[in-house]
Amino acid sequence: MIIIISNPSPLAYEHEIIRHLFNEGLEIFHLRKKEFSENTMRSFIENIPEPHLKKIVLHSHHHLVKEYGLRGVHESQKFRGEMQGGTISVSFHSFEELQKFGIKYDYCFLSPIFDSISKEGYKSGFNPDEVKVFLKDRKEKVIALGGIDEHKVETVKEIGFSGIALLGAIWQDKYPVDKYIRIKERWLK
Repeated sequence: MIIIISNPSPLAYEHEIIRHLFNEGLEIFHLRKKEFSENTMRSFIENIPEPHLKKIVLHSHHHLVKEYGLRGVHESQKFRGEMQGGTISVSFHSFEELQKFGIKYDYCFLSPIFDSISKEGYKSGFNPDEVKVFLKDRKEKVIALGGIDEHKVETVKEIGFSGIALLGAIWQDKYPVDKYIRIKERWLK
């Protein structure tokens, strides 16, 4: 499973890039735009072709999921709302959090697995060997987030994650779609 998280702020040609990512097989796109008003979020969603709406997970304005037929919501740990249909995901930053709450979600992010690409100074606090042992008998789908690019895909697979979430590797690359294709090829190997 490969998930791409939107760039936090708007980018030039963003919708065109997102369309190309979907056309290259992207199955889950997390729309995380904290500063977007509801109307701005609606406008953003309405610029995505209808067949791809069911691949979008919202990080805010969760009530729009049902209205637009989106995939689901990503909750903050503080928000424990109820969803009528759709997936629910959450982010964790420690083994303890994941053990306590993880089973309640369709999948969860564990981060930062490696030093972040998009957040300067956001360092990993995880030891790959410890993560591998921790994940060995987990029933949850745990997605690696933080510092993942094409050079770390094999390591993430060896550790035992169910998937990867990408942000900085995609949006800070001059050719984000090509970058996604390279990462996807390595993930599917």
